[in-house]
Amino acid sequence: MSAHNSFFSFLESRVVSALNSVFNQWGISPPFYQWNISGEPCSGTAIGTSIRWNINSRDYNPGIKCDCNGTLCHITQLKVIALDVVGGIPEELWSLTSLNSLYVYPLMNLAQNYLTGPLSSSIANLTQMQWLNLGLNALSGEVPKELGKLTNLTVFYFDSSGVSGAIPSTFAALQNLQAVWGSDNEFTGSIPEFIGNWSKLSSL
Repeated sequence: MSAHNSFFSFLESRVVSALNSVFNQWGISPPFYQWNISGEPCSGTAIGTSIRWNINSRDYNPGIKCDCNGTLCHITQLKVIALDVVGGIPEELWSLTSLNSLYVYPLMNLAQNYLTGPLSSSIANLTQMQWLNLGLNALSGEVPKELGKLTNLTVFYFDSSGVSGAIPSTFAALQNLQAVWGSDNEFTGSIPEFIGNWSKLSSL
């Protein structure tokens, strides 16, 4: 039995199921030659070192990258760029707890379609997250205070995402932030003083 087969048979079946559910709900799938979502998602370009992977590029899109060590694999990156994804963010997405880069960025199409609905408080499950882009969507509601638990975040883009309300005080804990884009949202209240304590911030 291969390392990947052993891994998916005994440890990560819930992750495979969650990934399948997210993609099914969004009505997207990768080309068959990139990786096999029905069997071993951590295969093909998801683990290939010869592929020039760029989280910002539309190549290999939708796509994931995996980190494999012996018999264990973890999905660490997910991108879905300009694929006309419409609707809410599936709850199953927040169970992919090894993600450190998430790029869900459907650009405007002719029908003005975006991801909708509120951000779930379950985003707090993604404690390994370092790079999060939810920009150019039609989300609603406030940014959940639980996002302040993602203390590994270095980049957070949520410009033109549709969120509103006050910036949560829990964001004071995001001391590793280097870049934050949050323009074109319906924020209320004053700019928090704690932003001045984000000593690593270089782009706002």
